[in-house]
Amino acid sequence: MQPEPALNVVVYRNPGPAGDIDQHASEFLKRKNVSGTGGGLGYLVLTAPDFDRLWAGVDNADLLGTATAVLHHLGGNTRQFMNRPEDFVYGWVGDEDIQEGRTLLLQIVPRPHLQAARRVEMN
Repeated sequence: MQPEPALNVVVYRNPGPAGDIDQHASEFLKRKNVSGTGGGLGYLVLTAPDFDRLWAGVDNADLLGTATAVLHHLGGNTRQFMNRPEDFVYGWVGDEDIQEGRTLLLQIVPRPHLQAARRVEMN
């Protein structure tokens, strides 16, 4: 069984989607996820230059650096996921829509040893 993400973040290029951004982020996650829809869901709207740099970083396979940049913008509890490749897998999915433009989905999935430790804590 594939582990569920601990955190999902949908990243938009300014001005973001038309309408309810919460609903759009949730629907985007349902459509584009590769690791399930569990865990927290956040979203971020970046200026065009910042988004384009992020897109280029993902395109050049800088998964950890781009994830760290997004988590830095979100702050708070999301910092627990920063720079921990031994504990989490950082996955990106990009999409380009004629109406909405480019959108990115970051999924942060715990590695098996963290899941095993969590199961022990729960029992």
